[in-house]
Amino acid sequence: MKRIGYLYEQIIDKDNIRKAIINSSKGKRKRINVIKVYDNIEHYTEIIYKMLSEKSYVPSKYKISIIYDSGNKKFREISKPRYFPDQVIHYCLMQVLEPILLKKFYLYSCGSIPRRGTSFGHKHLRRWLDRDIKNTKYCLKMDIRKFYPSIDKTIIKNKFIKIIKDKDTLWLINSIVDSDCTGIPLDNYTSGWFSISF
Repeated sequence: MKRIGYLYEQIIDKDNIRKAIINSSKGKRKRINVIKVYDNIEHYTEIIYKMLSEKSYVPSKYKISIIYDSGNKKFREISKPRYFPDQVIHYCLMQVLEPILLKKFYLYSCGSIPRRGTSFGHKHLRRWLDRDIKNTKYCLKMDIRKFYPSIDKTIIKNKFIKIIKDKDTLWLINSIVDSDCTGIPLDNYTSGWFSISF
């Protein structure tokens, strides 16, 4: 498999950083900390550019909170990253990586993938069941207990080494992967993508 290089230049490109600020702010533009960045995009683009070009970025400490997931009837521990610079940098990275990762994912992977939500999965499952000449009667629904905290960081980092040869991009990925003490954080924009097998 041919590994991909020259990604970091795209990640730290100022147009990519501006786009990351815009995309990461969607649905959050009434928050004071987001307004501050969004209303001064050029200034904060320069700050992110300096952090990434000098590789001085160090992930901020996460804000830990416990939420009740009524759908699954369980409590979840959320590690929430700061909006600036962390969430913006996550978007800088993923805007470049997403097209590459999508080509490697299983066609019917749904989680975290744009336009592949539960309706996408339901539509294809329904089609398979309707065409099933053996008349399948059962469907197995499973959940991995404490999935994100149980993920082995070394496995994720090694997977990226197999597809990316750009050392600066690997540095940024590793910085984000290693930014939490156990597994990968549930609330990072990157986590859904990092956790899907490729």
